Amino acid sequence: MAERTAGAGNGLIGIIALGIILVLMGVPFVGMAVMASMMVGRKLGQGLPLALGILVVVYLISDFSGALIAAAGSGVLAGSVLTGRGFRMSAAAAASAAAVGSILGTVILPGHSLLSPENVQALVQLYSTAGMSSSEILFMMELLDYILPALLAVWAVAGTLASVAAARLICRRGGTWPDIAEGDPIRLGLLPAWILIAALAVNLAGTVPPVIRQAAVNVSIFMIVPYTAVGLSICRKLLLLYPQVFLVLLLGIIFPPLAIGALAVAGILDTWLDLRTRIERSKERKNQ
Repeated sequence: MAERTAGAGNGLIGIIALGIILVLMGVPFVGMAVMASMMVGRKLGQGLPLALGILVVVYLISDFSGALIAAAGSGVLAGSVLTGRGFRMSAAAAASAAAVGSILGTVILPGHSLLSPENVQALVQLYSTAGMSSSEILFMMELLDYILPALLAVWAVAGTLASVAAARLICRRGGTWPDIAEGDPIRLGLLPAWILIAALAVNLAGTVPPVIRQAAVNVSIFMIVPYTAVGLSICRKLLLLYPQVFLVLLLGIIFPPLAIGALAVAGILDTWLDLRTRIERSKERKNQ
């Protein structure tokens, strides 16, 4: 069991900001943050019943799929943190569990997914208001249905990472966050790289069963997320050692699609080139 940090931290502004983000992301992630902070910040005998009570509320508001996402993310995070694993590893494990939960919940109850009949009707009305033709609306709905697994996984990962950050701030403010290591920098091994390469190869192949091609497309879209995270880590290292490159990186803020593409490519190349180590060595050589 990891030791608790002594003293209360600040971070009220951060909690408020993350709270707004979580509300925008959806009820499951608000519930996830509260549940995780209860299980981590209290004795298990006290925190677990309270977390289960919050889970019931999440279920009543967002149904089975939302409750499954909240339970998977908060449970894995609490279990990982309380057993002393690093923060980054715990956050990654929680995000993975929530992503699986989001897809599993849709498979079990497809009528309660992002493309439930109620949501489809709302989207059709929205697109009609925007002036889209019936053929364009039909194309958009077919596209959304085709990449739904990737959209669910990306949504779950993004919301979970915000929930994890909020839970840590809540516990730190109360002085109850375990004294665990931050963890090693984000690195993806060869397996994710080969999964992405295989998915891209399937996308480029000629004759492939439609189900396999759809799976490959969704895998390719989802893999942008972890590799963009690695790219952000590389970007952070670059800014720490070379602050003058900020003006160049500012272009990424002005052109977001270009920035996401560049970050993802940098994350992929890091698998073989270890760019952060190269940046550190380059700085050391200049300082000699």
